Amino acid sequence: MGIIDKWVESLDYQFSVSDSCIRSKSPWAACNQCIQSCKEEAITLKDNLPIINAEKCVKCGSCLAICPVQAVEGIFPKRSIVQNQLLAEEGHIPSMKELLVFYAKGITSILSVSEKLSDDWKREISAANSILLKMGKSPFSVQDGKPESEKNSSCSRRELFSLWGKESKSLVKQVTPAKWRFNHSNLELSRYYPDYQFFDVVVDTKKCSLCRVCEALCPKQVFSMTDDAFMITSQECSDCQLCSDACPEKAITINDRVTKAMPTTHETFLNTCDDCDTSFRTLARQDNKCPVCAKRKVGYLTSKV
Repeated sequence: MGIIDKWVESLDYQFSVSDSCIRSKSPWAACNQCIQSCKEEAITLKDNLPIINAEKCVKCGSCLAICPVQAVEGIFPKRSIVQNQLLAEEGHIPSMKELLVFYAKGITSILSVSEKLSDDWKREISAANSILLKMGKSPFSVQDGKPESEKNSSCSRRELFSLWGKESKSLVKQVTPAKWRFNHSNLELSRYYPDYQFFDVVVDTKKCSLCRVCEALCPKQVFSMTDDAFMITSQECSDCQLCSDACPEKAITINDRVTKAMPTTHETFLNTCDDCDTSFRTLARQDNKCPVCAKRKVGYLTSKV
């Protein structure tokens, strides 16, 4: 083991939540996926922001993997890989999302080294295989028995960085000295499966007022508007639910749905309000009132003389 290897192995790191958390971006955000994923109850809300209690945290990586916007910083637990097989060891079980990233990187086989695969392993493998089958891909193969060679079987953190990061980058470039953080952005599934979407973003065109709040707040740029179209790229969605939480019309719904990537385009129309003569964009050709006048009570402070 070289000097750099020993340096990385000796790092003492703590998980933390960065300001890229959507709760830092908007008071409407209600995401609590990191809190729900933590079995140790090490994550709580303080002033509406998630805080990780270092004394309770066991660095299992569950919160890092589940965060839809990759806002949790830290270094992932070691995984054991032998001859391109992931060893199903006890301890911190990889999440479904992590398994899917391993699969995309060519690790499609899991080797059970104990007499019986634990229920936790079975659950995550089953969840990953369900999604793989929906994408028309072969599921993980699970084999029993000891690996033929256990030499270098346990991934060092240096090897883990190499596995998750780009091989052309050096180890030193893959850590941030200020926080010793894992390159957690590599857990974004849309990067590994660009032809598929994992969520279906649906906009109720009868409710939507084209206020553009979703476009302004979405951290994944799922929404975009032009002069004549409102476009939704569900392939980029990671289910942070901020658009749904912030939408003033409650017009957005996000559904779990694994399909081929299918961008949606809604035509928009430039109409003139009958009440105030203001031009406004709408998704309904027949709309004759702007969103402001449409919400105003009949006869109340009409601006048109």
